[in-house]
Amino acid sequence: MKNLLEETYIVFDTETTGLDPKSGNSMIEIGAVKVKEGRIVDRFDELINPGRPLDAKIVEVTNITDEMLVGKPDEETVVKKFIAWMGDDILVAHNARFDLSFLKMAYFKYSLGNLNSNCIDTLELSRYLEPYERYHNLTVLMERYEIAWDEEKHHRADYDAEGTSLILMEMLKRLEKRNITTLEQLQKLPKILANKRV
Repeated sequence: MKNLLEETYIVFDTETTGLDPKSGNSMIEIGAVKVKEGRIVDRFDELINPGRPLDAKIVEVTNITDEMLVGKPDEETVVKKFIAWMGDDILVAHNARFDLSFLKMAYFKYSLGNLNSNCIDTLELSRYLEPYERYHNLTVLMERYEIAWDEEKHHRADYDAEGTSLILMEMLKRLEKRNITTLEQLQKLPKILANKRV
């Protein structure tokens, strides 16, 4: 089995019209980077037209406006493109259960089968590595790992995905020091995998 530092990861983030996909909310952006052996080798970033105006709060948080979404493809089109791009690689997200809930809902809505990729949650991984720390959000982790971070660009999916990928690499080095070096070992830790390959 490959060393975790040598695996290929799809680190992704979503921006959405709201917090709950079961309430009719949907994605308005999917951003991702492909990381191979510790280096970003490819990128994915697509805005999505949700077919309705955005709430003012969403515009404030994401800096995505209705004007930016005019003429953009719908959610089904972008999700299908993302699935083809991500392939069978390991998914990674910060607070992965949120992003997975929207991605899984898209699979359901558009009859795309099941999402069977392993998905590492860097939020839970941070809690495992540093249980004594109170905060584990992206901004705090960037400072903790001394990674350059522009707060003005935070909450755009592509920027957050890249930031999460940099955090992931630092976390994997810390896991290695604890002799956790394979996905099989990672699977034995509680909550770290938000989605397991079936």
